[in-house]
Amino acid sequence: MILVGLTGGIGSGKSTVINYFKELGITCYQADDEAKKLMNSDKGLIKKIKNSFGDSIYINSKLDRKKLSTIVFTDKQKLELLNSIVHPYVNRHFENYCKGLEDIYIIKEVAIIFETGTQNKFDKIILVRAPKEDRVKRIIKRDKCNRQDAINRINNQIADDDKIDQCDFIIDNINLEEISNKVLKIHNSILNSI
Repeated sequence: MILVGLTGGIGSGKSTVINYFKELGITCYQADDEAKKLMNSDKGLIKKIKNSFGDSIYINSKLDRKKLSTIVFTDKQKLELLNSIVHPYVNRHFENYCKGLEDIYIIKEVAIIFETGTQNKFDKIILVRAPKEDRVKRIIKRDKCNRQDAINRINNQIADDDKIDQCDFIIDNINLEEISNKVLKIHNSILNSI
């Protein structure tokens, strides 16, 4: 089974691209979504997060994502600490998810492939890009945060220009019809490479 990484900065439109692959019948694992679920359900992970960020990071047994975001997106060391705690749980979850799958290829969406140095684990990597101002607007709308918070989140990730040479495919998220066509071309390219 070929493992395809799908990455891109926050607000670039990775979920939009994933949905096009799903329409083609491709199995897609969205690491960020699974991480959010695990941070609210896995007792071991919850304990580690509380030990590092304090018990008050959970309210009524639910992670206060806004409070955590404020902490980690203004302190790079705390962001690295959070990633070092969460990623082993997500990776284990992904390994279990893949057991028994017989797909030709699977897509694993991970926003921070390059930030975590895991690019070598993928057979192919797709980078999703979008204009910075579009990304800022999407983040503000989706996360109900202010402009500076959105910019801080963008600035905590490696710039597209610094990872483009290590990616096999690029999708510019500007026009939905173009995205659909590009996804189909990438899909066919992956199938033809097997």
